[in-house]
Amino acid sequence: LLRQHGAEPAPDEGLQPPKRFKSDPVSGPGGPAAASLPMVLIEGLEQTQRSIALPRMKCYALANLAELLRAFAEPEPQGSALPVAEYLHKVCSVVSLWNSDAESRYHQRGLDEKVREAERSMSLLSVARLSDEELFAGLSLLRNLLHAWGEELQGALNSSEELCYQSYRLLDALTALGKSLACVADTRDLSKDKKVVVLELTQIIERFLEKISASLKSRDSDASLVSSVAMTIIERKLDRHMELCSVFASEHTWAFSKDWVDCLVKNKALFQKPELVLKLLETVVNFTASSQDREDQELQKQVTKAILECYTELSLTDKNKVLSGVLASWGGPGLSLSLQLVMEGFQEELNVAFNQITQSVSDQGLSKAVASVARLTLLHPEATVKKVCSLAVVNLGTHQFLAQILCSFPALSFLETHDDPGRPRSLVLRCLQEAVWGKLSTAREEEQFLEFLAFLLQPSSAAPLVSPAEVTRTFILPCLRSDCAQIELSLQLLSQLLSMQAHPGEHWIKSCHPFPLLLSLCRLLDGYTRYWHLPEEQCFPSLHTKDLVVDTLSQLCEVLRPEVAPSPDVWVQSLAWLHRKVASLDWTVGLRLKPLFGDHFKNEAPETLFEVCRLPEDAWTPRASPAYGPGSGLLAWLECC
Repeated sequence: LLRQHGAEPAPDEGLQPPKRFKSDPVSGPGGPAAASLPMVLIEGLEQTQRSIALPRMKCYALANLAELLRAFAEPEPQGSALPVAEYLHKVCSVVSLWNSDAESRYHQRGLDEKVREAERSMSLLSVARLSDEELFAGLSLLRNLLHAWGEELQGALNSSEELCYQSYRLLDALTALGKSLACVADTRDLSKDKKVVVLELTQIIERFLEKISASLKSRDSDASLVSSVAMTIIERKLDRHMELCSVFASEHTWAFSKDWVDCLVKNKALFQKPELVLKLLETVVNFTASSQDREDQELQKQVTKAILECYTELSLTDKNKVLSGVLASWGGPGLSLSLQLVMEGFQEELNVAFNQITQSVSDQGLSKAVASVARLTLLHPEATVKKVCSLAVVNLGTHQFLAQILCSFPALSFLETHDDPGRPRSLVLRCLQEAVWGKLSTAREEEQFLEFLAFLLQPSSAAPLVSPAEVTRTFILPCLRSDCAQIELSLQLLSQLLSMQAHPGEHWIKSCHPFPLLLSLCRLLDGYTRYWHLPEEQCFPSLHTKDLVVDTLSQLCEVLRPEVAPSPDVWVQSLAWLHRKVASLDWTVGLRLKPLFGDHFKNEAPETLFEVCRLPEDAWTPRASPAYGPGSGLLAWLECC
């Protein structure tokens, strides 16, 4: 029948190649030429069933029929792939059976050929879909054959100590078909007779499998065979080899065997994907934590070198994916704490790389600089970022170029949680604070610091690496005190942030406690009312800093609008809170908040001012001020001006 329909037999069956099939033009619609090949096989089996005597051949015939029917009874799209773990288990089971079955024609073949053939045997044939009538003809035949042969095959299978390949195929095919039949009645509009066929066959399959020894149905492959098969599939690039690369990279029990290392080194090109690089790094870290053997350390170096070479070949986008994964798993120190062996010589490599970068600052050299920094950033993100920040401040004219390098790694916008998950903190800003803040010794360094930070906030062709809100919380809010050495720089930075063009939508100032920020500026300004009475030894910001406070306060009042509050009620409550707090400060401070208070509150001034000025009562109101006695109206007038 196969030869009649133009199919070729297996090449090692000793048959002559078939002649080309010539269709019979006389054949009608019901003739052999019109029948589909699967239907011809079903009819052929029905006609030859009495000639099949050996249990092994009966298993072979039933397995073929069950696999064929399952392909058409499957409710999911034909050819839907098995999960890769199940797929690997099946390939290993087939190879294991061929290894132990001396009668198999593949018994003497090499592992490569066995794996290749096992994969081929699992692939569903691409054949025309059976009609319902043809499908149920096949299901009926299978039901009848299981009735006729079932008891004999159960006895033969249970009496055998070892499972042969055809027996395995039968059990596997019947199990899969049984699962598919459970859905057939729900997915097809069946007649009563067809429903009976499905129900009876399902029950027969269940009873048949129930009487088979559990040891035959569950076959565990040797762990070494599983790894060997997986590596063979990868090395020969057989079906689904890329999926098995994922298993290979994450299977810790295989890792660091000689074959595993050789497979990785020889097939590095297959592992040049961000998810695979990450899995390999996790595997190496886990292995390193549990092994201190000197030989293992050499393997670690070899494997880590191969992984870093895979990482180097990735695109910048994929490198950022890997870096994001490293930061999420190991935080700012990256791999430096987990893979200390590969950190040997890191500091020297870091210095050499940045010496070369700072000596060749140009747009043309940016991609080369980014490539050299990428490896360093993966190994120790924190140390690399600190190096960039330090050089950006002390190296004249390199700050923008170095900021461009950092902004090429959006993964560095990573927020650290440490011991307080509710208050995440920017990795870059922490590194900038620890490497630079408080160590700026010249006005030029401060200027480069501000420009460097401005570029991180608004890069020309990349996503911002830090946000204004994060900068405010890190460098401004903690420093708005008269005794802080960095107060002037903080005010310059706040002024710079407020001058930036805000993105459409919610203003960043909303998340920075704007009213307490206003109050801090007001208190700084209030301190200057006692400026000339302070002891000489007491440090206090200069009058130039006062001008900065005034300008920044004015900017902040312009930015703050009712829209930044969650609701109008919250806005009014916030204004009332600020008004109460400012009431205890010098009266001139409150005048600077008029753009903010608007019509909510009148201007308040000492009563003596009203004696020398005619002020409109609808906008001004007197306040009790013990410091302003009789005759101090002109003084108040001068202070107001």
